[in-house]
Amino acid sequence: MWTKIILLVLTALEISFLVWNVKDKRTHLRWKGAARLVLAMMITILMLVGVLQGFSRYAGIILLLTVMGILSVISLRRKGEREAKVVHQVFRAVGSGLLYTAAMLPAILFPQYKAIVPTGGHAVETALYTWTDESRVETYTDTGEKRRVTVKMYYPEEAGQYPLAVFSHGAASMIESNDSTCCELASHGYVVAAVAHPYHAIFVEDTDGNVTPIDTEFMRLAFGGTVGLSSQDWLAIYRDWMSVRTGDMNFVLDTLLAKAAKGEEGAFERIDPEHIGLFGHSLGGATCEAVGRQREDIDAVIVLEGTMLGDYVDCDGDRLLFQTEPYPLPLLDVNSDSLLENVSKDYQNRDEYINFYVVKNAVDAREVTLRDAAHMNFCDLPLVSPPLAGMFGTGKRDPRECIQTVNQMVLDYFDYYLKDSGKLTVADEY
Repeated sequence: MWTKIILLVLTALEISFLVWNVKDKRTHLRWKGAARLVLAMMITILMLVGVLQGFSRYAGIILLLTVMGILSVISLRRKGEREAKVVHQVFRAVGSGLLYTAAMLPAILFPQYKAIVPTGGHAVETALYTWTDESRVETYTDTGEKRRVTVKMYYPEEAGQYPLAVFSHGAASMIESNDSTCCELASHGYVVAAVAHPYHAIFVEDTDGNVTPIDTEFMRLAFGGTVGLSSQDWLAIYRDWMSVRTGDMNFVLDTLLAKAAKGEEGAFERIDPEHIGLFGHSLGGATCEAVGRQREDIDAVIVLEGTMLGDYVDCDGDRLLFQTEPYPLPLLDVNSDSLLENVSKDYQNRDEYINFYVVKNAVDAREVTLRDAAHMNFCDLPLVSPPLAGMFGTGKRDPRECIQTVNQMVLDYFDYYLKDSGKLTVADEY
């Protein structure tokens, strides 16, 4: 709302001066410069009193208005008021509008929003760690360096033993993509570890302040670059992605459990190693499902609209073959109705889509549908940046209510399988 208000005020300012200048045939630099400086001061005051939040959102427009105001004063002192030609005034107004829009771009892309407050009774602590996996060489560089993985921990402030839930983000996403989900779980008595996958995340900042951007080739392939490739090529790419990501998850799980066994302070001493769940969004969901097959210490897995790439095992011509061994763990597969529509268009039989095949043949699995939703409604991005989320797909559903529904569903499922709550309250449709 505030972004729109500021842009409307700036637009009104430029139109008003355009009309006034053309009418009086004068530039009115004194008043225009003063108006810009006053607006810069007002925005600054609104930030200081907490009405406007986020320095990075509004610093650009404050700086721009201040510089433009000072330049107007300098020009007035040097040349005085000048004749206002219509063409020049129109170009200046349009140019100013473009500059205002550019300066407000951070606020446009990442507008203020009200954070989701966790509903549990535990105060939530967070901590960031970066660990080096000495057993793996980084495959996205040619330096021979070992792979480093960053993890954000969410955990109850109160001492005690709590189930462990490990989260994996989607392609080109980030470690805090489901921050509200992680906070919700921690507030209800879980230790949550969100894993950042270097070169698969849009960026990863480790504890040393080093920033690792996404690998451009991975991003190209993840966003349409596999179209037209043979099934053999698809399978090779998927296997490579799964190898990297499951390696990250297994390394993090082993590290967490080792630290818990030693009783290290903070989140680690709160981990109950006998109750572990995995959950992830998109490619992160596929990662969690694959890790669930690899380990015997996982109790439940939740896939938030992620194609289960790890269960592709071979090719028969152009046809990908599935893992036929029943999925051995409790598995919750959550999809939007927009994905169901795409499946119905692409497959004659719904069981030809790997997720539905896996769920149908699993030991204990269920499928849940989120109505009026789309792919990005399973994370916080529609709240953090509605324009960016819209580019990748959001449904008609209110994004705030939607992610709160997802968070409650994740909590209910883990409560049943990790805390023996006694009753599974997850519905088949929301």
